[in-house]
Amino acid sequence: MSTLLYYPASLKNELIKLKRTFAFWLTIISAVLFPILFFIAYIFERETLIPAAGINPWEKFMVTQIENSTPFFIPMFIVLITSLIMQIEHKSLGIKHLFALPVPKSSIYFGKLSIVILAIIVTYIYYYIAILLSGVLLGFVYPDLGFLDFSPEHLRYITMLMTSFVASFGIIGIQFWLSFRFKNFVIPLGFGMFLAIIGIIISQAPKQSIYFPYSFSVLSVSLGDKMPLIFGVSSVTLFSIICFLITSVFGYFHIKKLNIT
Repeated sequence: MSTLLYYPASLKNELIKLKRTFAFWLTIISAVLFPILFFIAYIFERETLIPAAGINPWEKFMVTQIENSTPFFIPMFIVLITSLIMQIEHKSLGIKHLFALPVPKSSIYFGKLSIVILAIIVTYIYYYIAILLSGVLLGFVYPDLGFLDFSPEHLRYITMLMTSFVASFGIIGIQFWLSFRFKNFVIPLGFGMFLAIIGIIISQAPKQSIYFPYSFSVLSVSLGDKMPLIFGVSSVTLFSIICFLITSVFGYFHIKKLNIT
């Protein structure tokens, strides 16, 4: 009960600390990076990308960006943003100070975890808006690309992004626990980057990698409708949520017992 009582204050405190940090700017930079690259690519390849009559150019523009950027970029981003947010506390011995306060450690732990999730959600939102704006801008500059003649199928593309987000929950739980546990920024960052690369490689073998959280982001896109279902739910979605719940709860009890110095 006391955890819920202190949770809003913990969340507000974490939001204030995140302002003007590199982690804050990373959410914006990461969100606009791929839309800018695709915008430039469309300028240089415009003549080959002009759609045939009656073809909605948004379909290729949106799906290509989402399928080519999120599977590989999201795991790396989660590893980096989680490490950066926790490093804010480790650098200033903030965790030691926080754990000395007369507030439940659970409100601190899950408040910070919520901020990490919120930063990732915000990045997804910025990313989607950036894709839309870049398409509209292309439509104004090059009317023959047809972006102003059609509307994007928002529900379809948002569903793709939500599937990718949920598939990333397993990585979030693992990386947050590691970043909270290790004071040295390099350990969770290096470990996460290594596993993210391994996840991308072994995702080529879906039957084996379907149990490896760092492959879930790739599999959520590459398997699509071929994804195995468990009780009618995507196996990757289910495994990702289970991994998140286990690592979050286990991580909290592990951190709670540590002698933070």
